[in-house]
Amino acid sequence: MSGVKKLFGDAALYGLSSILARLLNFLITPLLTVALTKGEYGVNSLLYVSVAFAMVLLTYGMETAFFRQSQREGADAERVYSTAMTLLLATTGLFLALLVMGYRGSAVWLGLAEHPEYLLWTGLIVAMDVLAAVPFARLRAQQRAKRFVAIKTAQIVLNLVLNYAFFVFFPAVVEGWPKLQVGYVLLANLAASALMMLLLSPEWLAIKPARFDRSTARGLIAYGFPLLLAGLPGVANEMVDRFFLEALLPRGSAIEGVGAYSAVYKLSIFLILFNQAFRFAAEPYFFKNAQGDLRQLALATRLFAALLAFGVVAVLAGLPWLKYFIADKYWNDLLLLPVLLFANYLLSLSTQVSLWYKLSDRTMMGLWITLFGFALTVAGNLLWIPILGVMGAAYATLLSYGGMLLLSLLLGQWFNPVPYDWARLSLYTLSALVLGGLAFHQPGWIAAAATLVMLAVLLRSERAIIRRRIP
Repeated sequence: MSGVKKLFGDAALYGLSSILARLLNFLITPLLTVALTKGEYGVNSLLYVSVAFAMVLLTYGMETAFFRQSQREGADAERVYSTAMTLLLATTGLFLALLVMGYRGSAVWLGLAEHPEYLLWTGLIVAMDVLAAVPFARLRAQQRAKRFVAIKTAQIVLNLVLNYAFFVFFPAVVEGWPKLQVGYVLLANLAASALMMLLLSPEWLAIKPARFDRSTARGLIAYGFPLLLAGLPGVANEMVDRFFLEALLPRGSAIEGVGAYSAVYKLSIFLILFNQAFRFAAEPYFFKNAQGDLRQLALATRLFAALLAFGVVAVLAGLPWLKYFIADKYWNDLLLLPVLLFANYLLSLSTQVSLWYKLSDRTMMGLWITLFGFALTVAGNLLWIPILGVMGAAYATLLSYGGMLLLSLLLGQWFNPVPYDWARLSLYTLSALVLGGLAFHQPGWIAAAATLVMLAVLLRSERAIIRRRIP
């Protein structure tokens, strides 16, 4: 129990500290949904989809590979770090060179001919985030959560301040302030990423190119490359629905549909927040204890599911207040939220369950799981968007994440069985589905009562944990 208590203690440290940072970042959403038209918000969303895809490609699994290789018995963590960073510096430098040479032509192809600089700025943001991935992983491996969160918070605060300055303050005091719109979002992000790079200076000074080791590099690439292969369809699976919406919705409303879908998706941030905080703590913990008792992994997954289930119901019950985080022009699309929220519940569980193939060095399994999910996404979008419109993309997302979770569980139980508490995992999932639906469709006290019932279910089911005993 002590190991799981430490895991959830670390997750709480990341979570409580990053809640403020994430909420600050989330405060940009109401600004952008008001300041940008639906079409501009759609363009902004598509650019950031590209950022996510490029991040997976250019980090090529190096973050997780660093965790795995540096935690092996007898490993020289600093040699692994310097080797990983030398690889990333080389490949990111090549990316930047190609970007500078070809961004204008690429901008025309992507429909950004009027603002080719948007593509250049987006590429610079990608490059800085890629180079920061392993330094942030190093801080997590060293259990320096406070420094990790401080840097992330400073980055987000500057991004928030600059967005409000560009869209609110400067237009009010500067006559004829130009309307770059999406450009201002990118410039604010660019400045915030530059601050992040500055604050990570000690991590840059820790890189010793002379300690580059070919054998270590081969091990990092061998472990990380399957994660790259899994990550590309994985991020495509998470983001490709925007492109399907643009392609399959009626031409006049397609880009606005992308904007609406992306705005409502933002309201699931409260669930994604906890998933990220838990992942930050879980990866270093389980990699360090990879040969430990699998009952610890099962227990952590069960408690994780309990908290996620409560989050689903609480967010849907709180929608009468949470909806004000996006402009009222998107409120007609709030029917998307229950579907997207439950889809993210399944995705969060899938993220935790997928640790089995990382811990057992079967990273190629991640490729087949994500390819399966991607196939479901493509089929679902092609089938349902022409019939159901934007809601079709939400159902395709739910189908995909549910399929990935199911396949990961089946393969995991075959290759590396974990003794999950299936009864309680089923209880939490069904409770989230039923009580969440009730909270969304019923107003006032009924929604509050659904949240209290969900809490009562969890407290009764986990009463032994609350009494500091393992059942």
